[in-house]
Amino acid sequence: MLFCTGALAQFDPTRQWFTLRTEHFDIHYHAGLERVASEAAIYAENAYQLLQADFEPPPGRISIVLSDVGDTLNGFANPANNVVGIFTGQFRSSDLFNPRLSSWWETVIFHEIVHMFDLSQVRGPLKDRTRIFGQLPSQNAVKPFPFVEGTVLYFKHKKLGESRLNDATTRMVLRQMVLSARFPTLDEIRQAYSKSTWPYLGFLVYNYSAWLVQYLEVRFGEDAYRRFTDANAAMLATKDFNEPFLKAFGLSLDQIYTDFVRWLPSQFQDEIARIRAQGLTPVQKLSNLGFFSEGATDSANGIVYAHASPLRSGLRLIVNERERELLNGPAQYPQWSPDGRYLLFTTSSTTSPYFVGSDLYRYDRLEDRVKRLTNGERVYYARYAPDGQSIFMARNTPDGSTELARYFLELERTQPLRSFPNQDGVVHSFAVAPDGGSLILSLLRRGGFQDLYRYTLQTGALTPLTQDKNVDSDPVFSPDGQYVIYSSDVNRVYNLYAYRLADGAVFQVTNLLTGAYRPTLSHSKQQIIFTGYDETGYNLYQTPYNPSAWKRVELKWEPLPPFEPAEAAKGQRYDPLRYLRPLYWLPLADVSVDGFGLNAFLGVSFGASDPVGIHAYSVGAGFDSNFRGIFYNAAYQFAGFGFPITLQAAGSGSDNAQGIGTSFWSPQGSLGLQYLRRDVLEPALDPNQNTVTHVFSVRLSGLNSTASDLFRFRSSLSAVGTAFVREGSPDWRYSARGALGFQFRLPLEASHLIGLRVGGGFTTSPLAFDAFDLGSLPLVVGSAPVLAVRGYGPGQLRGSQALVGSLEYRPPPWSIERGLGNWPVFFDDLSLSVFVDAGVAGSPLDLEQVRFALGAELRLGLTLFYLAPGSSIALGGAQGIGEPGPRFYLNLVLPGL
Repeated sequence: MLFCTGALAQFDPTRQWFTLRTEHFDIHYHAGLERVASEAAIYAENAYQLLQADFEPPPGRISIVLSDVGDTLNGFANPANNVVGIFTGQFRSSDLFNPRLSSWWETVIFHEIVHMFDLSQVRGPLKDRTRIFGQLPSQNAVKPFPFVEGTVLYFKHKKLGESRLNDATTRMVLRQMVLSARFPTLDEIRQAYSKSTWPYLGFLVYNYSAWLVQYLEVRFGEDAYRRFTDANAAMLATKDFNEPFLKAFGLSLDQIYTDFVRWLPSQFQDEIARIRAQGLTPVQKLSNLGFFSEGATDSANGIVYAHASPLRSGLRLIVNERERELLNGPAQYPQWSPDGRYLLFTTSSTTSPYFVGSDLYRYDRLEDRVKRLTNGERVYYARYAPDGQSIFMARNTPDGSTELARYFLELERTQPLRSFPNQDGVVHSFAVAPDGGSLILSLLRRGGFQDLYRYTLQTGALTPLTQDKNVDSDPVFSPDGQYVIYSSDVNRVYNLYAYRLADGAVFQVTNLLTGAYRPTLSHSKQQIIFTGYDETGYNLYQTPYNPSAWKRVELKWEPLPPFEPAEAAKGQRYDPLRYLRPLYWLPLADVSVDGFGLNAFLGVSFGASDPVGIHAYSVGAGFDSNFRGIFYNAAYQFAGFGFPITLQAAGSGSDNAQGIGTSFWSPQGSLGLQYLRRDVLEPALDPNQNTVTHVFSVRLSGLNSTASDLFRFRSSLSAVGTAFVREGSPDWRYSARGALGFQFRLPLEASHLIGLRVGGGFTTSPLAFDAFDLGSLPLVVGSAPVLAVRGYGPGQLRGSQALVGSLEYRPPPWSIERGLGNWPVFFDDLSLSVFVDAGVAGSPLDLEQVRFALGAELRLGLTLFYLAPGSSIALGGAQGIGEPGPRFYLNLVLPGL
């Protein structure tokens, strides 16, 4: 198989790209994002200036790539290549992030630039010793998660005043930890791993860890993080991570974390006492699954809500206190139609390698089927008109803005209503008035103001109802239409509030120790159903609808800051070639090329790619381990057509190979095409001279999954067809091999897996060299071979035709979730599997010669160097039926190999 170290493009390379240069940054953007680029340049330079007081500047210029990649909120930083990626969508950002800064772009750009500074720090002798390698990736980038993501949130709060560190959601989760006196261990927050309990890992390594980093500066002074960096950035990554803390503060990380857990409750005791003193609202709990159980809608048919957790994902139905799954999959923001027959929801899917799109769907309760209502319209929130004949929608636009639209069900047409240009008005959510003549919007304005607005359909007028720095979300009308009930984080505590439309009076509806979100009215109109929080995560609750019990509050009206849209950037046409100079080189201890059987011992490597990902290359060269001469391995990838084309040349001594390949993506899998020319000494064919082989291959892979509540079914397909000819022979030979895999997760709370795999292959070549060998090797690095029968050695099952099958059972794994002290090794879980393998090979097949083997395998899941989960070590043994003894094997899986 053709091997290339270049990565696939992360952005659509077929778009028209431009570059705006500033003092420290190259801002790359595609057509349509000209104003975004100008604004991003301002935020980037401001971040650079603010961070220089705490960090040494990162080496070289930083490229920031701005791209509309669809309906998703994210960004990334790659200090090794000096690249930051910013996804421009910003819809419903307050669900996940603190929206109080001037815009989402300021938030995410500052976030990623902190990474560029922090992760590139090098100090002391280490800096001098690594200088010869060029801009070598910093050892400081390899550290526990809290000091990667928690650091960024802390510095965002320190420099800009707002981040997830001090938002209401973070404070809510921490209050609950204090109330229950349950805090995560250091092992739980140190690294990436397959955490299956609440709180979810993302909260712990970002929000919670930001408080840990803040504690360092509270306890040891405002320069504490710089002192820690000075110590850590002068050390290699392979160390006990207590060492930099001992050097910087004279205390170990273990002791500091113990002290932090003792300190944290004191930060919330006054807040908890204040909430209790106001009297707690009586509520009734409706759901118990926890994690993310949100967005309820009620009708005579029951309560439906969206749920997502490691065990389940989909819309769930509650009827008479009994619950079941209604629809499986990542559905969001459900709403029953006025007549109770249909259920509206949105869901996202990957529509290309470069785009995630969200659209509108409708479930028909009577026919038990789902219909897609929009295609490519980027709808992320929708609500029925009172007559049920049309649907109001919020959707994303390519420039990072949002707009309102109306979908007419009978006509199957969409009518645009109002746009919010220059991102000054991002629709979070809305409610439709009972008369259908207006909408109440939750609208995020510039300056970090997410407030309620009334939008009148007939005139297009937009009138503010609230205007302050509280985050107002998810409005819904009261049964009589006199109030708008919504959630707001007044005093950084989420509760439900009611806005009286007649006079603008505001009332506090709930007072809870944790929080209240996403209200809706029960079908009886007697209860307010909402999303609340407890130590298991988010669940549904209800409280009586009783306006006489609500407490009137006074909210300060704050002026919006002035906002002038940035001038459209007039950048130069993007030139990818100027970014292909390698930034660093690395020594090579060995190199291997799949299928060539070559092993190199000592050499150097370097490579580069442009920020957009149109071009990428890698080069390695040195002396062969077998002292046959110089080895080399050069690969180049071009993605400018929207799919990657890879060229590669490799050799060692007199052996060499050249190839070209490409692949095509689809939501269900991929198709790969490849040509390879090999000029290699193959003693089994000719011990005196090289054999030249021309190989054409087609590779097909596919993956499909279905689920129903706890039950999961996954199927996979892999197939390779090959045509090859050897020079000197007039005959073309053909071969094919493939496998089908099926995995069933039994519908139980604990994970019981049953796997079935069948595979086979044939070749028209009469040579034993080209035959299939089903014997298993004692050591396998990477994925285990598909066509193998464990329990038999190489050469025992061999032929031009082969069939294999395997049946495996895997009981629930044993959770370990412990690190090796503070060394960069983490033990995730230990799993056992028992299996039966069967296979036969021959020329031709003789099914009476099928061999069987029984075996078992222990697999230890690992995370290495904190941020690289997915490693594992497996030790297995299998007894071939009729064989004199068992055969044992070791399987190592390491990310990137």
